[in-house]
Amino acid sequence: MKLTRSATLAAALAAALVTAAPAAAAPAGDSPTAKAAGGDAPPIIPSLIQTRITRVNNAIDRLTDYVDDNDAAGVDRTGKVIRRQLAAAWRGAVYYIKNPPPPVGDDARVRARVSQDDAGPVVADQFTTAAAVYESQHEVAATIAQLADGARVPILNSMSRTLFWTLDARDKAVTTTHSLDVPPAEGEEGGEDAVSFGTVMPGVIPGLDDEIQQIKGLKSDAKDLRPGGTKILNSALAQTLLTELQINTYWPPVIGD
Repeated sequence: MKLTRSATLAAALAAALVTAAPAAAAPAGDSPTAKAAGGDAPPIIPSLIQTRITRVNNAIDRLTDYVDDNDAAGVDRTGKVIRRQLAAAWRGAVYYIKNPPPPVGDDARVRARVSQDDAGPVVADQFTTAAAVYESQHEVAATIAQLADGARVPILNSMSRTLFWTLDARDKAVTTTHSLDVPPAEGEEGGEDAVSFGTVMPGVIPGLDDEIQQIKGLKSDAKDLRPGGTKILNSALAQTLLTELQINTYWPPVIGD
């Protein structure tokens, strides 16, 4: 059975929440999704953001079809939809970061975890929600990079516009996230299980690594990569490497205990 984009996203978000935990590996059978949501189901992304992400995912599928059909007008039109909906998704995420759900006390958290077995998923917090937008940006970047193999002008130019808009938007999102990343006040709840941008943002790195590996692989073995496509991939590779460096600078990876 083919996994849907939603299922893939849920797995990526769960991984994002546990990636930056101290280097010890999770015990066998320990579910990352359970850690993220307090149960077996992944947290629900607020509709303010999820509706936009869904539209981006649908547009990505259409974009692939239009490229395969050599429909330049369709590619251009769909690229505009992707850019508009990604921008809206991030605006929603920023609103949610600035207006987060109320904190959950110790007793309430325990009750929520117990009830999760029967009640289903909870609404994602602001950190997980922002990670969902980063995952959507990754989906766009990876899809367009793959479609560069075989693409020709004017389709290649249209895809390039959307690709670099997305990479630039991601860079701006990283800077905005850092500016809004307020450390917990003294005495505020935290602990090893606390989720923050310090735990979520390192979880964005695997997506960047995947894009880097993808571009290197395409440059090595793509059979129909035009010179313009190679130029686009080279520029995307350089920008993605710099994005990864910036994230690691803002949120240094935790090594050891």
